[in-house]
Amino acid sequence: MVLFLQSSAKISTCYSYIGVALRAALRLGLHRSVPGNFNPIELEMRKRLFWVVWKMEVHVSTILGLPSMLSEDDIDQEYPLTVDDEFITAEGLLPMPPNHTSLMAGVNAHIRLGRIVLKVVKYIYPVKIAHRGSNHTYMVSHSKIRELEGDLQAWKEALPEAFRPGGEAAPEVER
Repeated sequence: MVLFLQSSAKISTCYSYIGVALRAALRLGLHRSVPGNFNPIELEMRKRLFWVVWKMEVHVSTILGLPSMLSEDDIDQEYPLTVDDEFITAEGLLPMPPNHTSLMAGVNAHIRLGRIVLKVVKYIYPVKIAHRGSNHTYMVSHSKIRELEGDLQAWKEALPEAFRPGGEAAPEVER
């Protein structure tokens, strides 16, 4: 429903639904990396579900110029494993073929990019701006700009070859 609302330009309604989804994920403890009686499939589903809801919330909040609903300090959930579905069983993980790039590597790269987006919003478009009369100008620290550029460069360099611009990619990755 959230994806439909995003694509139909009903972004405010989308924001409400993603808020419900995020609160449900929090209530289930999906934002926490907790040992439990979960098999590998259940553990990965918990991680994947949380991070997809988190990514959608960051995206929608950024579009609307609203603060993210969840602080990074409240999250200790690990990223999903870079293992495709068919290699995860209830008993454990199966070895992936050599030179196989998991689609989850792209998902994790997108999560890391979302974290950079949050930093951009925090440092480049801050909520708290020193107001002096009617002049709403503010200064952005050059060191923060350089830090964000460094973050983006490090993110790009960490991308698997299959996800880099101009790189050779399997058809399912290109999709």
